[in-house]
Amino acid sequence: MKPSPLAAREPTDPDSAAASRYVHTGGARIHYAVRGDAAAEPLVVLHGNGEDHTTLEAQIAAFSEQFRVIALDTRGHGRSVAGSEPWDFPLLARDVCAVLDAEGARSARFFGYSDGGNIILQMLLDHPQRVRSAVVVGANLDPAGLHPWARASMVVQKMLLGVVSRRLPCVRRSVRRLALMTDHPRIDPVRLRRAEVPVLVMAGEHDIVRAGHTALIARSLPASELHIMAGAGHDIPMARAAECAQRSLAFLRAA
Repeated sequence: MKPSPLAAREPTDPDSAAASRYVHTGGARIHYAVRGDAAAEPLVVLHGNGEDHTTLEAQIAAFSEQFRVIALDTRGHGRSVAGSEPWDFPLLARDVCAVLDAEGARSARFFGYSDGGNIILQMLLDHPQRVRSAVVVGANLDPAGLHPWARASMVVQKMLLGVVSRRLPCVRRSVRRLALMTDHPRIDPVRLRRAEVPVLVMAGEHDIVRAGHTALIARSLPASELHIMAGAGHDIPMARAAECAQRSLAFLRAA
């Protein structure tokens, strides 16, 4: 499939090998960057909560040597518009599908970190035909998958910002972002058993996601491989960038 003319494009940044593009979907304007050989197999890269695609620059640079990388700014993050629809992971997964359609890709390989990994798990439930294989790093099925201290911190932040947002509407987007972690996702591990694609489930030894919860994700995916990175925290793609990229590429090439 060829890229759709519906994908608005901007000139390639002279200081970057990536081209910025936009697609309108679900009442929002979603920004994404494309890097790598146009004829190469597509690989979608999805960042974490409160970030944008540039956070994963080290991974994007490594992946683009072998794949056509499509790196999104999630709705309400980076250069993507928030839109008026209530945020949840099914909506974010539909945004990804709209980008794939705009790029003429029936399916792709995926790399997702934190909330980006959660989006991939949602894709496996709602749009499994779009996923060829995937790497999910620091993902969770529901808020209970986080260590209690991490979840409590997020809940307190959301409450405080909720009060502030009554006087400062500009803070409301931050509240919506936090809600994606305190109230979502809601992914049924039983339904994940239907997913037949290869998935590398990765987390840090000292991740904010509980070790048993990460193991549950891996057990729920029939064709999964589990890797716990020794000594690592939640920020594997940044703090252990080279190791993360190397292991992810090895898996994606073989899957």
